[in-house]
Amino acid sequence: MPASATDATGGNAHIIMFLARNRDKDIYQHTIERKFCITRSTASRVLTLMEKKGLIVREPVAHDARLKKIMLTAKADAIVADLKRNGEHMERLLVAGFSEAEQAAMFDYVRRMRANIDKAQRDFETQRDFETHGGRNDEQADMTDMPDTTNTNHMTDTKKKEGDR
Repeated sequence: MPASATDATGGNAHIIMFLARNRDKDIYQHTIERKFCITRSTASRVLTLMEKKGLIVREPVAHDARLKKIMLTAKADAIVADLKRNGEHMERLLVAGFSEAEQAAMFDYVRRMRANIDKAQRDFETQRDFETHGGRNDEQADMTDMPDTTNTNHMTDTKKKEGDR
């Protein structure tokens, strides 16, 4: 692994690459929390350490003083370049001996698997958001307010069991 990339832990490298791929978007701590399924305190601790290492800066945004946009530093950009070069080198090693057609097919399979993973992640996040925000739809709420009619003879069944003793 390139020397500059050792300045970042595995988790830091994932966050750095996520920020690099999403430079066109405003990324905040809550974005990192959701993307990496980590708690607010964990995200805060990780981002603070990354800031101390000189990998990111947090800049306030004009529209909300509470929010701070997370941006990569030049040091992190060097890590991104090293990680990309390392990835390209690994890719060359992995596809050695495969024909162009085999490589094209393999990349298509991997692209489709990635699309499936992304869809599963979006579905998971949607479900988690639904559950986190107390999301029961109206039908579910109506059902829970109804009396349980699955065992109308509960008292009778209990008395029978006691009599069997």
